[in-house]
Amino acid sequence: MYGELGAIKGIVDLSPEHALDEAEAFLASLGYSILRRTSTTLIAERRSSNQAVGEAVPNLTVVAMPQPKGGVQIKIRGNDFEGVQARQSEWMGWSESLPRKAEGETGAPTDEQGGTQTHEVELPPPPTVESPTLPAPAPAADVPVPPPQPPPTITAPPPPRRESTVWRGTKLAFGGCVVLPVLLVIGFVGCLALVGGGGGDGGSGSGESRERKAQQAAVDIGQPVHVGEVTWTVTNARQVSEIREKGFGQFGETKRGNFVIVDFNFTNNSSEAVTLDSASLSLIDNSGNKSEVDPDNSTYVPANKDIFLENVNPDVSRQGEVIFTVASGASGFKLQVGDTDMFSDKNGYVDLGF
Repeated sequence: MYGELGAIKGIVDLSPEHALDEAEAFLASLGYSILRRTSTTLIAERRSSNQAVGEAVPNLTVVAMPQPKGGVQIKIRGNDFEGVQARQSEWMGWSESLPRKAEGETGAPTDEQGGTQTHEVELPPPPTVESPTLPAPAPAADVPVPPPQPPPTITAPPPPRRESTVWRGTKLAFGGCVVLPVLLVIGFVGCLALVGGGGGDGGSGSGESRERKAQQAAVDIGQPVHVGEVTWTVTNARQVSEIREKGFGQFGETKRGNFVIVDFNFTNNSSEAVTLDSASLSLIDNSGNKSEVDPDNSTYVPANKDIFLENVNPDVSRQGEVIFTVASGASGFKLQVGDTDMFSDKNGYVDLGF
């Protein structure tokens, strides 16, 4: 499944070009083959000798997003969850080797930079105290000397009463006996709430029932689907057994198999630019099988319709095309379209009619 594989923490103090150079060298050391590179993205795949025919090739995309104050934020997307997890130590080492932008680069100026000057302040002399060891001055001859007074007796306060260890343990045990049943009751009530909330069709319902109802309400080709702050409109869909690489004329490679090609219009209705990701589209057949966009087929899409991982500005519409590899004999296809926000679970559906 295509999705978010990870992100480099902090802002990397490199330009997008230099950051992708570092990523390309690192991926090559892990055995990845580079498929395509743009100004802000790098797509690579990891093929193995025992790759089964028709099995999705593990791939990933490194995205270097420029930041307003310089540097880039690096994210990794794709379907190679197994490969990234197996080489987690190498990924961690590469992440730590990248230079970071310091958080306090534009902090407050120092004393010399700000022109401030610290003045020396003369402190007053310490007060004079008569030493207690000096002898008392001699009294006048006609004044009797009083006898020396004994020092005052100071009674130390009694030490604080220590609580018995047995009593402390008894209180802890009693408190545990009170708290534990309360927690058990809360957990039991929570379970009843979950069972009661998911048992019927009313209310919020389960996630599967909501998705099933949404699929039943799928629109036809040519009708817009509003999901979050974006709009999808499928303009054409077809099932073919052969695709040819675009832009190579008669020298383009031909690929045979079972494919579904979908043409669409995408509109950004938000107030900020969004990055269109192929993870927002999935194809579902009448058996419930869900297919993702095959990155191996990206070279068979016309260049002017290959709009994934590109920014789409507010109130701008773009034409795009995707190619799915499907099982032989599959039918009843519905296209699932989602929001561009990776934290959103909103989806819409389009019935392709075959």
